[in-house]
Amino acid sequence: MATFTQPKDPGDLLLVEVCPGWTKDKVILLGGANYPFGQVLAKVSGKYQVLDLAGTGAAKKSAAVLIEAVDATAGDKPGVVVSRGAVIDPTELAWPAGVTEPQKATALDELNALGIVARTAL
Repeated sequence: MATFTQPKDPGDLLLVEVCPGWTKDKVILLGGANYPFGQVLAKVSGKYQVLDLAGTGAAKKSAAVLIEAVDATAGDKPGVVVSRGAVIDPTELAWPAGVTEPQKATALDELNALGIVARTAL
């Protein structure tokens, strides 16, 4: 028997948004990656990319969370992110491979500074 798996939607991640139209932004995602739903992103030179915890400068600082899956393997693509004023479910976040709990805590603190608060329940 076939099984249906409901695809993720913004409501799975975004529990509360302060003001629709202000909480989310349409951005450009750096080409060369397939971005999953809930990806924690950094902003480098005006484009968003997967958080690079081994990188330097802006590449290792959390700036937003992607609320849709975007395949940008062939080049830069637009995407919608939560960039401010929101409560998000941390269990829906996608992290880079090899991320440690202290690195997650630092990234969540950076998001919190932007008004993106992680809560497992309201």
